Amino acid sequence: MLVLLVEDEVPLAKLVCEYLAEEGIETDHAITAHHAQQLIDKHDFDVLILDINLPDMSGFDFCQQLREHGINIPTIMLTARHTLADKEQGFLAGTDDYLVKPFAMQELVMRLKALEQRGNRSDKIQLGELALAVSQHQATIAGHVIELSPDEWRLLLLLTRENQTVSRQKIFDQLWPDGNGSDDGLKMLVFRLRKSLSATLEKHQMNKDVIQIRTLRSIGLKLEVPL
Repeated sequence: MLVLLVEDEVPLAKLVCEYLAEEGIETDHAITAHHAQQLIDKHDFDVLILDINLPDMSGFDFCQQLREHGINIPTIMLTARHTLADKEQGFLAGTDDYLVKPFAMQELVMRLKALEQRGNRSDKIQLGELALAVSQHQATIAGHVIELSPDEWRLLLLLTRENQTVSRQKIFDQLWPDGNGSDDGLKMLVFRLRKSLSATLEKHQMNKDVIQIRTLRSIGLKLEVPL
């Protein structure tokens, strides 16, 4: 199991990492949400341990940002807050579990293993010969891995989940919630995604009709995969 711990209390983070290592659980550590995002873009984490109070943004906001970008790593939120309202806010942001400080290390391990098992059961999306492993950020077609950039992955995930025509506005809202999206940026992203899909199909000598992205002018995009 590979875990990402996002915690700015360095002594606590060190203690958690050392304990998890003794349990055979590999752990990466980030102090800020920005650093955590960089690690998430590079690695396939099984579970995220996320503190609520981070230097650059709240754990609530970071968790919600991940979910909006289609990143559904099973998440445990750590906090010293224990009111029902705080827990509700965490669950609304997209967290899967909640652990109040101070906590027993063995309880953390049990919750990590439970979330890993849940993630393995629930993060698979199948559409025809296209399969997406959400927590691993991996897409395959007929079992062949499609090499995708983080932005290409997010767009393909959105189109696959919707399995219908997705409006341009929804794509902008999901991929660029900060409002920095543009028509040219979307066109370039669609071009790159199509190129990545075509490269996989050509490499494995597969028919191009196995998966296509249709552009509906002034409306949006639709992923077409024969069922």
